Amino acid sequence: MAAPLKQIYEIYPSAPQALLPLGVRVNDMVYAESLNAADPVTGAVSGDIKEQTSAALGKLRDLMTRAGGSLDNVGRAVGFCTTAEHRNAVDEVWMTVFPDINDKPAFKVLLAELPPGHLVRIDALALLGERRTRFDIPNVTAHDPTVRIGNWVFSSRCHGNEHATGKIVEGGVAAEAKQTLENLATLIKSAGGSEANIRQITTFGRDASYLEPARLAFEARFPDPATCPVLNQVINFVSPAMQVAMEMAAVL
Repeated sequence: MAAPLKQIYEIYPSAPQALLPLGVRVNDMVYAESLNAADPVTGAVSGDIKEQTSAALGKLRDLMTRAGGSLDNVGRAVGFCTTAEHRNAVDEVWMTVFPDINDKPAFKVLLAELPPGHLVRIDALALLGERRTRFDIPNVTAHDPTVRIGNWVFSSRCHGNEHATGKIVEGGVAAEAKQTLENLATLIKSAGGSEANIRQITTFGRDASYLEPARLAFEARFPDPATCPVLNQVINFVSPAMQVAMEMAAVL
């Protein structure tokens, strides 16, 4: 049964002339979409990629404060930038806001078309009153975490690393996809759940050739259409060291 709707409202910047909200609060959930460097009143945007990322994350901090929480309550975030060369700069600023590797949201940076002058945007999801806990696969180094916050579990992008060696498995997309799904299963169990708790899996590949082998691996892992997670397949940036990445969203 769905939780009763106790409150829902948009959260605006402090400037009374601001026309666009920073995000929306629904009960204890806070959602931010398209946080950017634009002035909240004039809409003007300026600065390089690091300055714009800092401004966008400043708006995230303001949103959480005005919603009655803090950055401690953020469980998941996504950065969008226009070129692959800007991804590291976005991540560098992100790490100044979340410097503790053991306490930061699930995060990824994707490529997207943005309005003229805009170099970055940030989306985020938070749960007021809750605090993140990080989970990792032993022997597998992850720059960005899988986190549990309340009864939600979010992974950052996960890859086909073997547990024994920590290295990406050989065998192409099919082998990587199979191992990545195994890794997601390990992570959700570490967070106190099971694969039955996974509600969505999103796959990422750099071109359309990855779509079918990744889908087939998913269907082999979740053969029952009535109970399998929602599958979303995306063509976007993937590190040259691998051919496929995946992330999950789960509810315990």
